[in-house]
Amino acid sequence: MSKREVAGLGYESSQNLTKCYELAIILAPDVSGVAHTGNKRKEIIRTMGITVADIILKYLEAEKVEYIFGVPGTSLVPLFAACNRNHNIKPILAKHEQGAAFMADGYARVKGSLGVCFGTSGPGATNLVTGVANAFVDNVPILVLTGQVSTSAYGKGTFQDSTKEGIDSVSMFDPITKQSSMIISKYKAMDQLREALRVALTGKKGPVHLSLPKDIMSEELEVDLPSPSTHRHPAEYFDRRLVIEAAQELGGASWPVILIGSGSITSGACEEIRELAEMLSIPVATTPKAKGAFPEDHPLSLGVLGLSGSPLAEKYIKSNQTDLLLVIGASLNQITTMSWDPRLAPSKCLIHINIDPTEIGKNYRADIPLIGDARTIVDEISFRVLRHLIEQKKKGKDREKKIAGLRREIGMYLEPEKIKSDSIPVKPQRMVKELEEALPQDAILFVDTGNHICWAIHYMKFRRPDAFISAFGMLTMGYASAAAIGGKLAAGDRPVVALVGDGCFLMNGMEVATAVSHDIPVVWVVQNNAKLGLVDELQKFSLGNNTVVTTFKRVDLAKVAEGLGAVGYRIEKPNELKQLLPKAIASGKPTVIDCLIDPDEVPPLIPFVKGLKDFSHRLDMM
Repeated sequence: MSKREVAGLGYESSQNLTKCYELAIILAPDVSGVAHTGNKRKEIIRTMGITVADIILKYLEAEKVEYIFGVPGTSLVPLFAACNRNHNIKPILAKHEQGAAFMADGYARVKGSLGVCFGTSGPGATNLVTGVANAFVDNVPILVLTGQVSTSAYGKGTFQDSTKEGIDSVSMFDPITKQSSMIISKYKAMDQLREALRVALTGKKGPVHLSLPKDIMSEELEVDLPSPSTHRHPAEYFDRRLVIEAAQELGGASWPVILIGSGSITSGACEEIRELAEMLSIPVATTPKAKGAFPEDHPLSLGVLGLSGSPLAEKYIKSNQTDLLLVIGASLNQITTMSWDPRLAPSKCLIHINIDPTEIGKNYRADIPLIGDARTIVDEISFRVLRHLIEQKKKGKDREKKIAGLRREIGMYLEPEKIKSDSIPVKPQRMVKELEEALPQDAILFVDTGNHICWAIHYMKFRRPDAFISAFGMLTMGYASAAAIGGKLAAGDRPVVALVGDGCFLMNGMEVATAVSHDIPVVWVVQNNAKLGLVDELQKFSLGNNTVVTTFKRVDLAKVAEGLGAVGYRIEKPNELKQLLPKAIASGKPTVIDCLIDPDEVPPLIPFVKGLKDFSHRLDMM
């Protein structure tokens, strides 16, 4: 219907725009081409019993969502009214909307499905932005729900207007989500919701945003709620011809290597990759973000390639001998490739598996591009390889001997002696090794951004793909301090620990109060060195010791934790963390362990910085 036709229905004021639009829908033909002639549709409207807000929660229930995270506001009252009627989804009050978005992100990563966060119109929406952008870069599926003023008030200068007349939340979220839209009518709500869920959870996953006008959320419908399987489907396709070619190249390679990215974890392909590696005795490295996707105590493990990674991985993969590189679920970004080192390219064949075709060939030429689900493709490659397994045994033995020899010669660490140092203040290398030894086998470690992520990547070993979680896409400070709370709500009985720096904790540490309010037993282990360590060290490469705004007075974070209602400890000596952490986990209480560490220790950054300089040099030579 045109605006003129709608106006002809007798609704001329902007306050009646919604009624006018609904009447137009009633009189218009439906999808079957049969016109509703008033009485039948009006009868349905009169017998409505479920609001649009209720429908949203019902769809979230179908996606197995149990918690939603946010800070309330008046524009979201219809959603909270629906929460009062729903006993299966619990709202969690965060202390800041950024923390809420991080919690939804952590929940989604641990649960392996959808996370949900909410914020009111205006500042509630703007405060969510960093957390949503973090999820977007890391391909984490979250549904972002923001409040919106009633449609009758659009363009009138109303309080916290988030339309184009105010702070346009739909446009604001558009660059940092897979889709951003506003629900425009109760009759369109289910279609828009289904589309948002399909976009978030299909293919390369990521966040989606829905703006919720207050009046539309309160309107009622009589509906049938379909199963999620009716509006989204798994992507398990692959090109059989290219898979056969990839299997042949793998079978014929003398010195192949596998590099695993986080997409392998998302697709659930880690076990299949391990079986393929063992079948052909192929050494395996992971990206920093995928640390633990291949057991790091496995004889074929090279460790992490990239930022603060293993010297063994760098030496083996960048040697002139590597003739085939199989990249699975990785984008080959700067952090992994040390600024796109050309030595990473194999001498003969690069096979790249990714569900997103735009990631293949972006940074390195792919000789065999395999677009699709990693688990499905790896399964098919293994099936093809089995036919030629016997002739690969001798090559595999040679590779195993080479890896073992290099491990003895080079080792996995740059300064292994500091792991056992008894000096005071505690060496951070010693501290993270104690953390590894004290963590239960089924624990999940969230790691924030700073020097501590470098120490964890380099010195800690992980043996399962779901044990190490960090925000590598944007390297967002403050992420783990909040995300671990959402992660614990999805983890069930598995212990959840967050390794954070004091700078990170000072950003989002107030969320400890959220854990206290809801009895969520997270343990925060804080490396306290009274500075923004990673920024400080990176500045030193350019400014020497004349660093700017990177240090501050030491804060007693154990006392801060106690003030927030949590248990607080401060440790200053070696072996104290190893003894205390199991007790903190067993207590079942939110706990902060404030660890004073040696502020003069420098993380293993030299290879990464050298990569930056080499990249600049290559640009200068062009």
